[in-house]
Amino acid sequence: MKISGVVFDFGGVITVNRIPIELKKYAAEIGIDWDLFKRGFEKYRLEYDGGFISLGEMYERIFKDGAISVSDEVFRRCCEADSASWLSANPETKAFIKNLKERGFKIGILTNMAPVFADVHFKTAFADFIELADAMVISGHEKMVKPNREIYDLMQKRIALPPNELCFFDDVEANISAARAAGWNAIRCDTIPQIIADFEDLIK
Repeated sequence: MKISGVVFDFGGVITVNRIPIELKKYAAEIGIDWDLFKRGFEKYRLEYDGGFISLGEMYERIFKDGAISVSDEVFRRCCEADSASWLSANPETKAFIKNLKERGFKIGILTNMAPVFADVHFKTAFADFIELADAMVISGHEKMVKPNREIYDLMQKRIALPPNELCFFDDVEANISAARAAGWNAIRCDTIPQIIADFEDLIK
């Protein structure tokens, strides 16, 4: 199969962590049920990633839904722990991307990411990944999110390749299904060695 471009999600693919693990640790430390945050992310995370609400607004809603009052310090540390959770890059992913670039593949990054995180953390902590990318779409900058079709069409336009020549890696099944609906090839990421093996089988 002819694949000319490979597109990577951020959280859980470029990063080591798939959930806000530092927040989960902090929640356990202060005795807040992790399910409160899980429910909140299901309701509000895409609004945050789309740039429609701030990180603080997301946590205000989460605590309000749970009828929990927290101190300013706890609130601040929850927000900080959330952002800190996404700063650990996966070296296996970086090595894979570099290998793909050397083999002539175009590289894309398609991510649900809030604009403040993108501008403050992503731009600095992941500058080496950004340098390797031929095209990027960050949801918060575009006011659109996965799994909505429009964000895939924008990525396809920016990377300037036919949909059937793209392969997408994401750890969320809904995002994988949406990519396939847009005519892309897509592989769900469980581990980096797994997606490498699946990709090599795909292009045989």
